[in-house]
Amino acid sequence: MKLTYLFKDRLAKRWQQYLKYLRYVFNDHAVLALFILAGAGGLAYQSLWQNAPINIWTKSILLIVILVTFVFFKNPTNLIKQADPTALLGDEAVLRTLLKQATIYSMIVNGIVEGILLVALWPMMFHLLTNSLALILISTVILIALKMLLTYIIASKQRLFPDTTDSKLINWRHLVMTEENHQFIVLSFYNLFIDVPGITPKIKRQSWADSFIKMWGKHVHNPLIKLYVTAFIRRTQYIKLWFRLTIFGGFAAWFTTGWLQTILLIILFYLLVLQLIPLSNVHKHIVFNFLYPITSRQRIQAFQYAILPWLAITQLIWLIIAFMATTSINLLLQNLICLVVIGGVLVFWYTKQKINKSTQRRNTRAFTK
Repeated sequence: MKLTYLFKDRLAKRWQQYLKYLRYVFNDHAVLALFILAGAGGLAYQSLWQNAPINIWTKSILLIVILVTFVFFKNPTNLIKQADPTALLGDEAVLRTLLKQATIYSMIVNGIVEGILLVALWPMMFHLLTNSLALILISTVILIALKMLLTYIIASKQRLFPDTTDSKLINWRHLVMTEENHQFIVLSFYNLFIDVPGITPKIKRQSWADSFIKMWGKHVHNPLIKLYVTAFIRRTQYIKLWFRLTIFGGFAAWFTTGWLQTILLIILFYLLVLQLIPLSNVHKHIVFNFLYPITSRQRIQAFQYAILPWLAITQLIWLIIAFMATTSINLLLQNLICLVVIGGVLVFWYTKQKINKSTQRRNTRAFTK
């Protein structure tokens, strides 16, 4: 491989890796749920921008949302690997070229993402701010340029040594660390659906939840319950996933009503359960886990009882927010019955089927090898 094609080669391999894992994310059930969620979300958004009052508060909220879009996809990638500073020490120009090309690529990608987000906000901008298409287009172009500039500034700061000004030396160690963090964030999403090689989840104690772990420790008849609860809390990917979807569902409950609200909450609850299923396999590589005199059925039950309280808290938060937004007893009962019934099916039947199929597939591959 010629070093002049280093950027193109690594970029192609990066996207091949993403596409390989993407098919495990968009499986049959998830695709159907996402399509329904997109349709219901579109109807909710249409109702919101058509009925939103035009005043200083709604305009301020819209401007805040526009500013928040700068938070997403602002960090650049540099495609630098851990061995590069050593392997290419004699030809640092190659590394500098790679870094320059990766920065331009990141600016373009982040600018495209910012443009998509702003175009999605156009209906609200037309409704609340101005009717001038030219002004909206100019504002969009300016905001995209600012996002690209922000990405460039972040990339420039990542190259420099701390507390160093006007230096032409590049902090390669820091660049390697930032690229590893960037890859960890992206691949952690795929790791919720399939085991991604090389991804080590971040562990954090979460001292505020020690009382919860102790409470679940009372289930001495099934010690795996405490293990699952501890993994859920201290492996940040799961607790953050639960928190994000709970908050997102809260917004859906506040800004929608009727059957649209119920359908959105059911789909979000399904996606939450679907992405928590890999938690059932977090201890499969620990030998003593299989020395317990516990059957496969008890292992599945331990997983179900470990996530059940968190899912119940999510449903309770959604029901409270939905009732505060509409104050309708009929809608509250409708949401309560649908969430409890469908939630019970997902937790106690759907998770069992998915875990059993995953176990059978893993055993089949093991015997084939």
